[in-house]
Amino acid sequence: MKQKKIETHKIGLVGQAPSRRGDPRKPLAGPNGQKIARLAGMSYDELIACRRKHLNTHNVKSGKGNAFDHAKGRVNAADVLLDWRVERIVLLGKNVARCFGFRDLPFLAEISIYGRRFLIFPHPSGTNRWWNERQNERRARQLLQRFLRGETVPARVRKSRRRPLQLEATKPVPQVVAK
Repeated sequence: MKQKKIETHKIGLVGQAPSRRGDPRKPLAGPNGQKIARLAGMSYDELIACRRKHLNTHNVKSGKGNAFDHAKGRVNAADVLLDWRVERIVLLGKNVARCFGFRDLPFLAEISIYGRRFLIFPHPSGTNRWWNERQNERRARQLLQRFLRGETVPARVRKSRRRPLQLEATKPVPQVVAK
């Protein structure tokens, strides 16, 4: 079966900030962009043809990771929503998703709102431990490719292996009667 071609003019990718080796004027032009292109099953040139934007222009080093300016991110997210005429937007990381108003959603969740579809995708940097699980990378690749082709991303229903919480029977509290 022939797969549907990815229409790059209908896709936007929004990241946090340029990598240390990346060019702030060219979002996803570094190693993170190459990783996204590989996962998306497209060439790097096809990825560059998509709309791309960083919510922050630079990261401030803070401990192991980088500090993210959420206020500035929300302003730039609003600009993306007003300016971009794309059908599908990939939000790279939970900080980016929060700037768009999506809180407490898992990675690889798809949201349809205001005539657009959003995919909350894990941040592609090497500091994100989510990528350490091989099954996560495989699932991310499958869902990203489906999303970019315009197919619906199936919701993932997790089956919990936990048993329901067993409450202990409580002893009735003795009533004290005043005489």
